[in-house]
Amino acid sequence: MLEERVDISREGVVSLLAREGRRSLSVVEKKWLLCAAEMAGAGKRVARRLWGTASGRTVLGQGAGGDRTLGIDDACEKVMLRKLEALAPEPWALLSEEAGLIEKPEAICRLLVDPLDGSLNAKRGLTPFGASIAVAYGDKLADVSVGYVEDYTRPWRFVAVRGAGAVVSDRHGDARVAGLARENSPSTVEVILLEIGSPHQCRFAVNNLALLAGAGELGDMRIRQIGSLALSLCCLAAGLADVLVAAVRSRTVDVAAGLLVLEEAGGGAAALGEFDLWSAPLDLERRSAFVAWRPGLDAAEMNERVSRLSKKLAVQA
Repeated sequence: MLEERVDISREGVVSLLAREGRRSLSVVEKKWLLCAAEMAGAGKRVARRLWGTASGRTVLGQGAGGDRTLGIDDACEKVMLRKLEALAPEPWALLSEEAGLIEKPEAICRLLVDPLDGSLNAKRGLTPFGASIAVAYGDKLADVSVGYVEDYTRPWRFVAVRGAGAVVSDRHGDARVAGLARENSPSTVEVILLEIGSPHQCRFAVNNLALLAGAGELGDMRIRQIGSLALSLCCLAAGLADVLVAAVRSRTVDVAAGLLVLEEAGGGAAALGEFDLWSAPLDLERRSAFVAWRPGLDAAEMNERVSRLSKKLAVQA
């Protein structure tokens, strides 16, 4: 059974980020985090009722992002938008995987919302799945300023504000500042998360992923697949996994919040190929595949490993 939502204010997530972060949060930033928490909480309550049910997996049409819109997707988005309308601290435009782009002439910022990241898991009664909410003051991935990701199947939430840090709230309801490297073997790549939409379109052999561990560092490396890009990125930020290989062209709406959480925690990411991941426009187009890594792994070394993997893909394409 799904866990009850833990109130973000009682849990101390925002106050911890404000107290322990690298800078103070503005009033608007705090309000956006609280708004995002309310949005995700509303979506989570709806998901509880529809997860793995016939009505939840009913296909209602095609969303603006190109994927099929399921009953559970539509229901989560509707309740989240009602919360947004009621609680947003400033004028906004919206980019949602289902509704598409909702422009407003007075908008100061743009919200990127995936009301149910991991829809296939939710449809089939699998876990995990959750909400991804980002606030950007610009038109590129690098312009995302606030990120919020909530796991609908466990009481985990991940919040970040650019320049202020990231906070992870775990299944015990304890909030902590993200970014601490794992205590044991901080440079070891042991768990690689893999996201590959359609296996027949995958362009590399699985054993090529060993390039991401570095020469002589293979050890007891294992591959796992979660089924949600946002939650996979947050698992890296929390140190639960080491590397994510998103071997599928991704939309910024899917990764904007998770990448900010990871970046503010001290991790990193790079596109597979020549594309500059951080310059990706905030739209619903599918763009570059990418690799991301947890805090504690050397960024220069990881970029070199990603470059080697990219060259391997170019040879096999």
